[in-house]
Amino acid sequence: MNKPTQYLLSTLILLSSNLVAQRNVIYKDLDKAIQCKEHVYKLDLSRKKLDSLPIQLYQLKNVEYLDLSKNRLNHIPPKLKELPHLESINLSKNEFADFPLILTELKQLQEIIINNNKISSIPKQIENLNNLIKLDLWSNELSIIPKEISNLSLLEVLDLRVIQFTDHEKKRISDLLPNTKIYFSNSCNCGD
Repeated sequence: MNKPTQYLLSTLILLSSNLVAQRNVIYKDLDKAIQCKEHVYKLDLSRKKLDSLPIQLYQLKNVEYLDLSKNRLNHIPPKLKELPHLESINLSKNEFADFPLILTELKQLQEIIINNNKISSIPKQIENLNNLIKLDLWSNELSIIPKEISNLSLLEVLDLRVIQFTDHEKKRISDLLPNTKIYFSNSCNCGD
């Protein structure tokens, strides 16, 4: 290999490793993230006492991972669709009573963590999330899972711990998702 080719190859390797390193940076300050918005792929806004999403968030068009856990959120606005690369969202330990319907429109999502809320039902539109691999609903107030969840062919993990399903409902969910690892808590046998 000649010297110019070696130099070019070395430069490309260096640039590539810098890009990989940059993609692994987790920004925890929204103001700092806005300053280099084109290079923000991971954003952690957990524990910020948020009761709504800051409007500046939608400037971060390359965000792939968004942690909004341990806030006071109970609603996600439709504007979230303005984050076209979002693959993973953590909404755990907030104040959701309803599963945010807007999430079912984000077809690129691969992971939804929405545990420790007060969600009592999952919308049928969950079936739209064709790329979903992990759905964490741990410790919510669910009693039934819609049959449409069976359309999530890539779903590998469904966490339903600390939810008291009957044995009958557990079997139904397991039958709907035969290729998914499902985590349940012990049955209560209530209502059987």
